[in-house]
Amino acid sequence: MKSIVSVLVLALCFVAPESPSQPQQNAVPLETGQLAALVKQQFGSTFSLPAKFPTPLITADFDGDGIEDVAIVANSKDPMPDSYSFKYEVADPYGGYFGFGNPTETSEFSTNDPTRNHVLLVIFGAGAEGWRSATPKAKFALINVPFDDIMTGRIMLKKNKPPVFTIRVVEAKIMDSNVFWDVKKKKWKWSPGQMAD
Repeated sequence: MKSIVSVLVLALCFVAPESPSQPQQNAVPLETGQLAALVKQQFGSTFSLPAKFPTPLITADFDGDGIEDVAIVANSKDPMPDSYSFKYEVADPYGGYFGFGNPTETSEFSTNDPTRNHVLLVIFGAGAEGWRSATPKAKFALINVPFDDIMTGRIMLKKNKPPVFTIRVVEAKIMDSNVFWDVKKKKWKWSPGQMAD
């Protein structure tokens, strides 16, 4: 009997609880109405939530400060005008990868591609409330990134550094890519990933 108890105690030592810093992939911590209210409060009424999007939001520590952040999928025909009033930065990491990263210019590019009509709204959390804080650390509207779903990812940027959390953007018939925050340069970057089979 004593050996069975010892085996059970040893087995419990190897079953570690999920770390709170791990992302809650595909978790939807808010009802649709609450999420719409949050988007309107933090980014203004020019943004709306797409109907029946597979993954409307993901959470992870995207800026590496130990506080949970969020990425929300939204639609907007013109994300620029409210950026001053609501204190968010518009960025185009996809265009920047190809040398066209000025969002003032690239926000004017019209497209009929449904995978490029969405915007990623990112809130860097602050304090104990994280991304739900009334006054978050920073806010971003990431435009022109092609995707039809999102998930949390991780990539190694340097050999001697731990992996960083990314917004893995999925183009179902093309490839999975990564959008990540470059802490040193304080800007969003896009990185191509694996091609779809």
